[in-house]
Amino acid sequence: MRLSWHCTILGGLLLVACGSSTSKGGQPGNPAPQPNPTTPSGDNTASGIVYTPVHDASYQLVRHDSISMQLPGGANQVQLIDRTAYVHLSLTRDTNSYLATIVLDSLQASVGGVPAVPDSVIPARGTRWTANLTPDGKLSALRADRSTTVGDQIGSHLRALFPPLPPGGARAGMDWTDTTEVPIRAEAFDATERSLASFHSTESDDPHAKKALKLEGRATFQRTGKGTQYDQQMEMTASGNRTAVYYLNPDGTLASAHGSDSGDMTITVPAVGQTVPVKQTGTYTITTTRSPAKH
Repeated sequence: MRLSWHCTILGGLLLVACGSSTSKGGQPGNPAPQPNPTTPSGDNTASGIVYTPVHDASYQLVRHDSISMQLPGGANQVQLIDRTAYVHLSLTRDTNSYLATIVLDSLQASVGGVPAVPDSVIPARGTRWTANLTPDGKLSALRADRSTTVGDQIGSHLRALFPPLPPGGARAGMDWTDTTEVPIRAEAFDATERSLASFHSTESDDPHAKKALKLEGRATFQRTGKGTQYDQQMEMTASGNRTAVYYLNPDGTLASAHGSDSGDMTITVPAVGQTVPVKQTGTYTITTTRSPAKH
């Protein structure tokens, strides 16, 4: 019975709990990203790239996760999860920052190659997230107008649309770091994620985004959280690594991005004295689906 209980509780839980998001700053007291004081020769007076107002920028987000759980008794259970989401976002001026609005237009999801049932996907369509965004990419107060299992999975990845930038903007040849602490709602867990990321910028090597700035990032993260499922109290700890590459247009819109992450998570159910270790690896891509309109 315990084995069956774990399969039931974790099968629905891990779709969200193991997904990693690329977290940015935005919480009070976070250290600001520090740029390298050396800029490329001949480009010392060039303006750095920052985020600017935009209307209806549309993106396709594709995510693949492989999750391996070691169940009681030593058996392993592997889940392959695929999600493709289409979203559009707008940034409107709000005092010294922007109001970010992101809407989920459509969504496809599958587990082990089997499409998700419509009842789990349809309620997520039209989900609207709002957040505050500074010109250098500090995203805070990210909130959805509804909570659904699949929609919450997508919400945990939306920070990847806004890579953090150094104060004054990013230019080729710069290095900076970003330390963050953000709340994350992962299915049954209310968690806190802490991450440390380093970035390096160069000129674009993408023929489809020749004028873009290439940002390469590496990060480590740790998560802790608690939650309840089927009246059972659960605890979660996790840690891992991420890599990401972003192509940022001169006007601050994201041209494309891709990345990967891997981590180890432990779910503990104190009431039954059992612990389930989980290993996760994931990859994602973000591409534009049409040219955004500028305000």
